[in-house]
Amino acid sequence: MKADSGTGCDRRRLLAGGLGLLAASSAQARISARGPGAGPWRAARPEDHGLSSAALEMAAARIGATGERQGLVIIRHGRLVFERYWETPYARATPEWRNVSFSAGKSFGATMVGRAITEGLLKLDDLAARYHPPERSGLKPGVTIRHMLTMTSGGTLNVKPSSVPPRRLDDPAPPGPGVEYAWQQQGEPGSPSGYGVSIPPGQTFYYDGAVADHLADVVAAASGMSSHRYMMSHVVRPLGCETLVYQPEGIDSSDNVRLGGSILLSCRDLARLGQLYLDGGRWGGRRFIDASYIKEATSPSPLNPSYGFLWWLNGTGRIPNAPRSMYMAAGARGQFCFVLPEEDMVVATMGFGRNSLTAEGAFAALNVALPHVARS
Repeated sequence: MKADSGTGCDRRRLLAGGLGLLAASSAQARISARGPGAGPWRAARPEDHGLSSAALEMAAARIGATGERQGLVIIRHGRLVFERYWETPYARATPEWRNVSFSAGKSFGATMVGRAITEGLLKLDDLAARYHPPERSGLKPGVTIRHMLTMTSGGTLNVKPSSVPPRRLDDPAPPGPGVEYAWQQQGEPGSPSGYGVSIPPGQTFYYDGAVADHLADVVAAASGMSSHRYMMSHVVRPLGCETLVYQPEGIDSSDNVRLGGSILLSCRDLARLGQLYLDGGRWGGRRFIDASYIKEATSPSPLNPSYGFLWWLNGTGRIPNAPRSMYMAAGARGQFCFVLPEEDMVVATMGFGRNSLTAEGAFAALNVALPHVARS
């Protein structure tokens, strides 16, 4: 009897252990199942994720009414629950269409830096001069990676041109040559007095893509490969991006990218970026970016509570009709990736035209479909 009792206990322990392993395996599967991983987005019915198809159609009609939208993609619980596309003089109405990111590309740049930090190639408070000499960058010797990510470096006069706007579908002109750095005599119009000359790092916030561009050179030196190659092999491919490339004009003669913009990508691929941050830097069930970096990237920086690491934040209510917890990658002419943590949602929309979408306009249209509206 004693032997039978022991055997029964052993069986119960084995059964309990098996159930524990099964539960752990199921939990891991749920984590891995969030987002597309290296494959395509998995689609789901809006109603299966607490959303209304009719309300989403209404939101899309309002967003598309400006006539310049190419696409709208809505993700909830890591699933593609809605998408809509429009043909314009500049774009086809297909999920694969590549739009110009403009400054929304900066948030991909922040991700490249975060990946390099996660891989042990950089530290946030490293001096940029360790990788990219001041005589080449135009930055002060005391500028850190953190200063560059938060737009508090004090500036540089060694700059690259801005993103090239999309061409009309009937424009046969080929792409232009890659852009190179060029020294300017003074800061751009509207910049603070002494910008790029006498302002010390960590003293002034000024939104400027020129400094962000130099982060590409920093990553290139730290990784031992061009920033273009690093971005594509260490960020873009692991995230499973299906369309993301750089404009030919956005790659210089050293194969370094213009980090402040110049990306061509679909709305679906832009949504991948938001999902990565929404999931705290995990991708495909694995750690891709350090959680501490993601948290800092999406938290207020000391000199601007509405800015993190090349991400815009809404904690101060600068977009009054959007949730305060929302943060976004934002580019000219209405390129947006909105991350909504409380709703477990990502919204990506892109386009180009005379009547560009604003963040306020986007939420005026989207709010009818967001879950918190349905609950109120």
